[in-house]
Amino acid sequence: MLSLANFFDPDTSWTESRFDVADKSDVSGIATHVGSYGQQKTLELRLANNFDALKFNVGQANDSKSSDKILVVRVLGNGKQLDVRKVPFNTVQEISVATKMVNAVKIELTAEDPQSNDSRSVTAVISDVTLD
Repeated sequence: MLSLANFFDPDTSWTESRFDVADKSDVSGIATHVGSYGQQKTLELRLANNFDALKFNVGQANDSKSSDKILVVRVLGNGKQLDVRKVPFNTVQEISVATKMVNAVKIELTAEDPQSNDSRSVTAVISDVTLD
């Protein structure tokens, strides 16, 4: 499993701890707060073209300020979109992307354009990060 220390120059908004996500308790993960629409949080891995796949789980912590927002997760490899998923509250989404001949992988998190004026944040949790 990868930890926050494995990511390339993460900003200080990311933390590593244990979280309750959906029906899972005490999940060891990497987290950040994602607020209003348009705010983006990014984690990057430098792979040196040495791995075939990146796998991880993502969800919203049960103690997020908002339970109404949908988290949008985009995975980019060498600047091209590899996958995009929408993750509502009370859901853990498994993501697996091919990374053969990929050097830089970015995981971008945003909140989907809200239907309401809910300005409260969600706590996005990334867990079980592995490279094959």
